[in-house]
Amino acid sequence: MLTYTVETDPAPIQVSQGTTPATATLRITVTNHQQTPVHVEEVRFSYPVGSGPGDLTAKPDSGVLDIDDGQKWVFERDSETPAFILRPRRPNRPFPSKDQVEVSITGIEVNPAVGTSKLTVTETLQGGGEPRQEEWPLAKVPAGFTVSDFRPTYILVRSGSPAELTWRGTSRDGATYTMLHGGDPVDVTGIRNWPTPNLHRDTAFVLAVEVDVDGNVAEYALTTAVTVARPDLTIGDLTVHGKTTLTHLPTEFGLGEADELTYTAETDGFLTGQLVTEEDAPGDDAPTLTVTVSADGTDRLTSVQSRHAPPDPEDPRFPGSRLTAVVPRGARVTIGRSGTAPSRHLLSWLPFGTGELKPVDP
Repeated sequence: MLTYTVETDPAPIQVSQGTTPATATLRITVTNHQQTPVHVEEVRFSYPVGSGPGDLTAKPDSGVLDIDDGQKWVFERDSETPAFILRPRRPNRPFPSKDQVEVSITGIEVNPAVGTSKLTVTETLQGGGEPRQEEWPLAKVPAGFTVSDFRPTYILVRSGSPAELTWRGTSRDGATYTMLHGGDPVDVTGIRNWPTPNLHRDTAFVLAVEVDVDGNVAEYALTTAVTVARPDLTIGDLTVHGKTTLTHLPTEFGLGEADELTYTAETDGFLTGQLVTEEDAPGDDAPTLTVTVSADGTDRLTSVQSRHAPPDPEDPRFPGSRLTAVVPRGARVTIGRSGTAPSRHLLSWLPFGTGELKPVDP
């Protein structure tokens, strides 16, 4: 029911080497993000004790406890197990919505075995019910190994443009760096900067680091994010607070003297065409308007003919023959006309987003 954020100092934790023990601090922030108060009985924090790669410390009594709000909360060692307990100072006091408390364990003597330990958080609410648990990995890397400062050069990029990510990290045998994102994982062990693929929406990146020492593996990860201006959106329900534009006025145009022109679509939209013959042309002379939309390796052809002239060419109630083509963003659109009978036509571009039907130079 509560939200837990765990930070270590140093990050990642370094193991002891030689006669001087290395120490680490666990800093834990507990927040109630629920809309109502949470009646918590206690929260228990524990980590494995021993000398192995999965243990954090061989000295369970090491570590000094601290809390930022001792008037409302008690943070103390469990007298029976190697664990630490957070509980309300007044037993029936609820944890208010949006409230938080921070606890820390300082000076934990880290054992000398490289590996990945874990912090187990066990939450027990008042009124019974099964306790709930979650675990946080605690990487223990060799002494002197560091990795930090994972960030984009620019936190905001244009849609369709790449970003550049940089970081600092120690190079050594057994250490591998892997970039995780929306695509396939990328091995970035030998570099300290990486240009991303072209981004079309806000994207999170994870720099996953593994350090293998004699088969014992420490796993550590850093995260960052890049914001994309005018991003592509994949949404379910949409709630808009404020003004927005759902449709745009159509852009009307024609082919001029050309028999065929090609365009590219900068956004999704509809392309409509109107064709009117100025004299009856029942045979092959009938004017024809065609639209070919090419996207994802597929060509979709839409065409229309006009064979009969309207009684009154200026009467808007006789609009002639019409066509409509669905145009996805990025599609190539070829518009052509044929037939020898005199005719007139009108094309309209109705965009769904911000973008033009842009002419392609011959």
